[in-house]
Amino acid sequence: MRELRKSLIFATAIPLLFALACPMMRAADHRDSPTADGASEGDITDFFSFLDPNDASKIVLIVNVNPFAVPGEASTYRFSHEMLYQFKIDNTGDAREDTVIQVVFSDTSTCASGQSLAVYGPGTPIRTGGKNILLGGIPSATGCTNTTLQAGSMQVFTGLRDDPFVFDFSQFSRILKGTQDVFRDLPTTPLGHLRGRPVRADGTSGVDVFGGFNVSSIAIEFPKSLVTTRASLIYTWATVSMARGTDGRGDITYKQFQRMGQQAFKTVFVPASLREQFNSSIPEHDTANWSYLVPDALTSTDSNGNSVAARYDLLDSLGLFSAGVGAPALLPRTFTNTNVNLLRNATLPDVQRLDLTLDPSNLAVGVNGLQNGRRPGDDAVDILVRLVRQLSDIDFAGTGAVGKLQFPLQNLALPITDRRVLVVLQGTDFIRADSTLSDLSQSGNDRPLLTVFPFLALPHPVPGEPGTVGYPVQQ
Repeated sequence: MRELRKSLIFATAIPLLFALACPMMRAADHRDSPTADGASEGDITDFFSFLDPNDASKIVLIVNVNPFAVPGEASTYRFSHEMLYQFKIDNTGDAREDTVIQVVFSDTSTCASGQSLAVYGPGTPIRTGGKNILLGGIPSATGCTNTTLQAGSMQVFTGLRDDPFVFDFSQFSRILKGTQDVFRDLPTTPLGHLRGRPVRADGTSGVDVFGGFNVSSIAIEFPKSLVTTRASLIYTWATVSMARGTDGRGDITYKQFQRMGQQAFKTVFVPASLREQFNSSIPEHDTANWSYLVPDALTSTDSNGNSVAARYDLLDSLGLFSAGVGAPALLPRTFTNTNVNLLRNATLPDVQRLDLTLDPSNLAVGVNGLQNGRRPGDDAVDILVRLVRQLSDIDFAGTGAVGKLQFPLQNLALPITDRRVLVVLQGTDFIRADSTLSDLSQSGNDRPLLTVFPFLALPHPVPGEPGTVGYPVQQ
């Protein structure tokens, strides 16, 4: 285990509120808006930015598209030759890209995979914001998809990989609908029987609904010296744009229709009716446009007693930090916060903050937004849930009371007006065994992640071939 006490550096920001989200939340960013649903080649499922654990002088950026790619139809999943895939990097803190890496694809008969690619950058963008054009000039790398390309100090991989996102989304949906109450069954609680999944013989109870599926990945590694000319803290995000004609000089113009920074911000905070607008907007306008969607954070000095310590005591009194019942506390009872805008400051703009001076193995929860960048193996869901249950300013009692649950309860329709509160109570979806839950650097992915570039697990093979993983059995 990478020592949790070394990983949790609550220096500047504690992020993301999971419980106060749109009821139609979709896990990660899989199928998050109508346009994305109709253009799976540009539907971003996840974005990662991190230092190479084998060489801290290099940055790795990964964006995944084509959610729920079925192994039996592997040859049908492609990148679009009409789209521009971009990694954007800001190193001044104004949420406007200073450096971009652009990737375009072509259909061809010269590659066994049927597609070739060209990478442009890292370079200074010709046009920033939601409308872009190619950098032009000689590409930094060219080649075929489904191969790892080496171009000087840059490595590039594009092609199918296992989907690294891990979440018991089906149980999450049941909790919201009222057919289940929590992730793991709790027969006896002060609330009565909280219905959930039974424990298996291996000590787990959750089901990874993304297990068995692939995604199309674009992974690029390059020296961090190329983006650290002004600061060691950089801000990263990924976008996909569609070709929309040409400009006055004859250059193809691309209009953004998808973007992703920190995991689950869009799906957690942004209502479905606003996601098209959010996807086409840009980070430099996030604070002005979207702050109203992010609720207050608990403080340590609340005059009504609705404090960080009171929340800790409530969860502790219910045994929700105990093995088998819930996950360990992430924050100490003495955690200090005096800023009700802590969550807003940590999540907006919606970009990943990556401190290039930190050890690559340091999860660094709370230093820069949600964490320091994001790695494919990090247990993103548990990080969210545990922070939220201790910091979100929500009424666990459901009756306006502070710091404790109220009784008696009416039927099993708990006095919690928003059932999403129940999602965070246990602090995990129990996909991993209880003995591993204190280590947030592992997610319980269904295939082993590579320890070298491109760091994603190999794609699931065609059913019937060695290594086949069936769709997870539902309990």
